[in-house]
Amino acid sequence: MKQKLKIIALASLMLTEIIGHRALAQDGAALYKPCAACHTIGGGNTVGPDLKGITKRRTNDWLVQFIQSSGKLIKSGDPEAVAVFKQFNNIPMPDNALTVDQVNQILAHIDGGAGGAAIDPRQAALQHKVDSMLKANSPLDILAGKELFNGERRFENGGASCISCHNATYNNSGKGGILAKDLTKAYSRLGGFAGIKGIIAFPPFPSMLVTYKNHPVTEIENAQIQLFLKNADEQNPAQPLVEKTWFLHAAMVVGLVILLAITGLWFRRKRLSVNHVLLKRQEKYSK
Repeated sequence: MKQKLKIIALASLMLTEIIGHRALAQDGAALYKPCAACHTIGGGNTVGPDLKGITKRRTNDWLVQFIQSSGKLIKSGDPEAVAVFKQFNNIPMPDNALTVDQVNQILAHIDGGAGGAAIDPRQAALQHKVDSMLKANSPLDILAGKELFNGERRFENGGASCISCHNATYNNSGKGGILAKDLTKAYSRLGGFAGIKGIIAFPPFPSMLVTYKNHPVTEIENAQIQLFLKNADEQNPAQPLVEKTWFLHAAMVVGLVILLAITGLWFRRKRLSVNHVLLKRQEKYSK
């Protein structure tokens, strides 16, 4: 009888642990969604590393620190964090306001694989549409992406155009902003569509995060920009210099105007004697 009770108690404990682990993985699946923009679980590297087996390659303490604030760990000189940062094109992973428990939920989901989460039919249909767009590589979608990038077409949610800060040389023209990185070769540099999608959907840069926090780019717009940047990349086999001829010409004109003004004043002073003004004044009042 006692033996049976022990077996029942052990089975109950095991069942509780299994149910608890499944619940943890399900909660982790929801928390993991933003991570999927830059990571896969068994699908290979994209913007960031493939996370399959990550809990066996890194300690739990290290993973918690890196996920909460990779920047802090990199700045501390941690060799593994620095190596990951350099391996993936020096693209910083944004800090995450997650508790240790929440990070462990994400790790439990990663250990359990990408499956298990309920599939939203609407999201699945949208993803199918996006996948079809990227595969078709339509000139119309490329044009739409170009217009969104350059501000010729407004984003559905009112976000700022990419050209405000970035350049992307297209058809031998590149008159974009210089406040942020040139995106002409972004498709190659970020590892294809997945990399561009991740950066747009979940910006790792503070200024970009603030800009689009309340004005997110839609999935369709994201795909169109991906296609535009892929096309720009293909047009430019080597990293192009940003064409800032308009700025150069404007600077030259302003410089020339200033130079002419200074020269005119100098010659005027040189042509007239020092006492010229005084003599003129005396002549005026002597009449």
